[in-house]
Amino acid sequence: MSITVCDIVESLFARAPRELAEPWDNVGLIVGDSRGRVRRALVCVDATSEVLIEATHVRAELVIAHHPPFIEPLKRLRADEMDSAVIYRAARTGLSICAMHTNLDYAPDGLCVELARVVGLEEIRPLEPASGSPLVKVAVFVPPSHLDAVRAAMAEAGAGHIGQYDECSFAVVGEGTYRPMPGASPFAGVVGRLERAAEARLEMIAPRSALPRVLYAMEATHPYEEVAYDIYPLANPWPRSARGALGLLRREMTLRGFARRAKRALGATATRVAGDERQRVRSVAVASGSGGHVIGEACTSGADVLLLGEIRHSDALRARERRLSVIEAGHFATERPAVPLMCRWLAEDLRGRVEIMPSRTEADPFSGWQAPRGLPAK
Repeated sequence: MSITVCDIVESLFARAPRELAEPWDNVGLIVGDSRGRVRRALVCVDATSEVLIEATHVRAELVIAHHPPFIEPLKRLRADEMDSAVIYRAARTGLSICAMHTNLDYAPDGLCVELARVVGLEEIRPLEPASGSPLVKVAVFVPPSHLDAVRAAMAEAGAGHIGQYDECSFAVVGEGTYRPMPGASPFAGVVGRLERAAEARLEMIAPRSALPRVLYAMEATHPYEEVAYDIYPLANPWPRSARGALGLLRREMTLRGFARRAKRALGATATRVAGDERQRVRSVAVASGSGGHVIGEACTSGADVLLLGEIRHSDALRARERRLSVIEAGHFATERPAVPLMCRWLAEDLRGRVEIMPSRTEADPFSGWQAPRGLPAK
């Protein structure tokens, strides 16, 4: 059976749920045919013109990028305008592009956790859960004879997944009443007479995006002509989501020593440090890309240092006021681990049915440079 673009996108969403993406983000299939067959896929941080040329050279049908090619809606699709040139080239050549961005950053065992692993942290845990709540609870009343079938159908449609557990539900049996009106075809009972029947209240949680599928599966399996159910929005965060991660170094080391270690591990072109380079550090918070939003949580967690891609000047000052050291390793360097991470996920989930290739051409747009000692930088 051939693998389609949709199969790959949904496989990634199963690991990095679309619900975890920030509201402003643009994730999923950006351009292309969801039904298109995929034999090779190229994975990258940015779907640049160079990466599209590479994808054509290796005969890939799909480019999987971390950054979306655009976030704000495009007003024009032209080859001679920078904002739309890549999309125009992909569409014209029949190349599909999908993006896994903030949903991948915050996913359980996603990019933030992977970044912590790459720089050598242990005992890794989420710094804070993803904001907002992408979950709802569905409560449906069903005869006990059909409880298992309805539960299984809802689970198959995407309900009842909690962390590493599947088909999670709660049910309690009570008594329901109803009076079939003229024209009704009741599962049990007589038209015009009040009926009392044993019913189970079945509760399962589901992602908001799966709700239409869950309701369809529930109603298709339910024996009643009219199904009674409730939908409750939840405040629960996504289980094990990680908006930043926190971990420990095996041994305490200086801030300068850890900065060097992180630079080597990430293949960063340069690092910048805000803090006393002689400081001893062991507890480390990390955030991929622009991570200034986690300063407060990093301080509260007791971290000695925050490692991230880039930080605003005002946020660096805010961190210094709170005695939190900062290591800036570069946006590309802290997000490049997304490439081997997605390659590994797809290799496990697709079992070799698609060739998954990391980009060999993309590189950090910045290069590290330091003036020789004794010479002023101009």
